[in-house]
Amino acid sequence: MYDLVIIGYGPGGYSASLLALRKGLNIAIVEESKLGGNCLNRACIPTKYYWTGAKFIEKLDVLSNYGIFIDKNKIDFKQAFEKKNEAIKYLRKSLRQLLKSKKVNVYKGKGKIIDKNKILVVDKDGNQSIVEAKNIIIATGSKPNSVGNLKLDNKYIMSTDFLLEKLDNLPKSVLIVGGGVAGCELGYILNKYGVNVYIVELKDRLLPSRDVSKDISRHLLRKFKKLGIKTFFNTTIEDYKIENGFIDVKLSNGENLKVGKIVLSVGRVPNSDNIDEIGIEKDNKGFIKVNQFLQTNYSNIYAIGDVIKSPMLAYTSSMEGEIAVKNILGEKIQPSYEYIPYAIFSAYEIAYIGLNEETAKEKGINITYGMYSYSFNEKAVDESDTDGFIKLFFDKSDKRFLGGYIMGSFASELMHLLEIALRESYTAEQLHNLIYFHPSITEIIPFASYDVAEGKLF
Repeated sequence: MYDLVIIGYGPGGYSASLLALRKGLNIAIVEESKLGGNCLNRACIPTKYYWTGAKFIEKLDVLSNYGIFIDKNKIDFKQAFEKKNEAIKYLRKSLRQLLKSKKVNVYKGKGKIIDKNKILVVDKDGNQSIVEAKNIIIATGSKPNSVGNLKLDNKYIMSTDFLLEKLDNLPKSVLIVGGGVAGCELGYILNKYGVNVYIVELKDRLLPSRDVSKDISRHLLRKFKKLGIKTFFNTTIEDYKIENGFIDVKLSNGENLKVGKIVLSVGRVPNSDNIDEIGIEKDNKGFIKVNQFLQTNYSNIYAIGDVIKSPMLAYTSSMEGEIAVKNILGEKIQPSYEYIPYAIFSAYEIAYIGLNEETAKEKGINITYGMYSYSFNEKAVDESDTDGFIKLFFDKSDKRFLGGYIMGSFASELMHLLEIALRESYTAEQLHNLIYFHPSITEIIPFASYDVAEGKLF
């Protein structure tokens, strides 16, 4: 009997395994698909790979500033697809080597919990085995959702997973259903690789989350318009038909489109179907219910990541994986989601944390803010990458940092400094008075906090 069996080996399962091995636990893995889960194979990593390519394509327009002249008439997505797969295979190989070096058994197949200490594993050929464990962590992740009469066939109507993992040849035109994070990321990538992109969004803006400032949505929409990405808000697909290799789409606003593919980017649902036969409790959307220590209604069975109702992020899954292992070892740790940094890789690199104008107002907090443009940052000027800005929010009474966002290069990296500032309740003065290397993009932070820390210049 193993000390711990982890069902699912994405970021949460991987993180849990690393800590469990460090603590000397005898563990095993059950994985139905590829090691690395959705993040490595079908989401985070391929998205960032393609996004890097898209940014390189955009950078070609400024290379002449440095006396470099390159013919950019040929862009080969098939080559990008193949090299993306090579990068992912390399990363997946490192996972296999780790497990092999630590002599961790990996059971390939779908795992079903048939007893609080037993997992039935059925492989692709129907072969069955029983794995016994003192403790179990369910880390089976999520899968793409569908909407309305749009049924995934991955030929004409495809999921974001299929696009990122399987699609090696791009159509001339794509309609993306959903203007959230994935829709905005893929819309930009496809546009830069030469696809004519349309986005339909049920709500009234891009990135329609209360945690995303409307200011971010406005700036991103302005960039999308410049790139030629056409957006339709407060709009749905009323009807569609497939003819002669194209999809004729009728929108609820009365417009008609003809596109090569439809990509559904309308959220994800937990991979909890048929996960057990012992009555592990779930809510009406299929999320596994857990207590504050990530335990299910069976004290030795834990659930983490997308399969529970917490932020669907690779790094929150990793955090939960470590916490679950620590709690298995006798600690009583509760996950905290208060200081989570978020990042979006679209026409801008976008990152945000904490409160914004809207959420601060909802909480009745009076705020003041500081802003700074990339156009005044020497490093950004050196790199011909001056399209962006930072906005930081502070409590008006004591000038404590409450949150902020960055739209521009390295936003996701810079956000970690703001995470520390939020966790440690830095004041504007403390944030401003840190010593920042010059020239660096990071200098946008002290300049954005300058007015609040020391008084306005203009």
